[in-house]
Amino acid sequence: MKGESLLTLPKSLLTGTEVNHEVGKEMLTKLFSAAPFEYPKSTELIANLVRIACKNDAIILDSFAGSGTTAHAVLSLNKEDGGNRKFILIECEDYADTITAERVRRVINGVENATNETIRNGLGGSFTYCTLGEPIDEEGMLTGETLPTYEALADYIAYTATGSTLTSVVEQQDYCFGETNTLRFYLIYEPTLEFLESNQSALNGERAEQIAKVCKETGKKAYVYAPQKFVSQKELTDMGITFCQLPYNIHRITNV
Repeated sequence: MKGESLLTLPKSLLTGTEVNHEVGKEMLTKLFSAAPFEYPKSTELIANLVRIACKNDAIILDSFAGSGTTAHAVLSLNKEDGGNRKFILIECEDYADTITAERVRRVINGVENATNETIRNGLGGSFTYCTLGEPIDEEGMLTGETLPTYEALADYIAYTATGSTLTSVVEQQDYCFGETNTLRFYLIYEPTLEFLESNQSALNGERAEQIAKVCKETGKKAYVYAPQKFVSQKELTDMGITFCQLPYNIHRITNV
């Protein structure tokens, strides 16, 4: 029944037409006008396997997503039985956005002028497309061999600290790069050894007072990431500021 987490008994062999890769190729042609894969799996095949193995609220992981058939199958099943299945796709090839993710977009939103009504109208749903950022090498930062850009380091700090991206990860004049409902984040950093080894990279008294003033006006506390500081943490605590030394003290923050 709709809404129940029932499984389908498997057959001893998969012998139906859904096993034929030509079925999968035909579907890709409907979505892209020409099939970008030679031997794609069919949506029906993956949907059948999901019915057999997974409840209708399962999370299905596909580590080699290819043309995105798994996501298509999950969305189709949810549309069919009102399930709440979710999918995680991983693809390392350069077609991850233009084929894998693009197929999911078209399946969700529909393809204008498609002859198939289901494809034309779309299945609905949503997904988030993410890419890997630049690797952050702590040892490389210490020696100056690999210094990430300001934006890359700010992104890394934001996600590590909060588990999500912030409203804005753009370097401001006062080195603020983003905020949540309760916190403001500052990164005193430039990707050069000359800057990092100079007093310019420090959280000093003047900067601390400026940050404290803004935090008082906004009712928020501050986390400041920098290579060094010239103010004691006791003084900073009284100002509502937590100092995090680069590159070591980048960690998850609770109650953000």
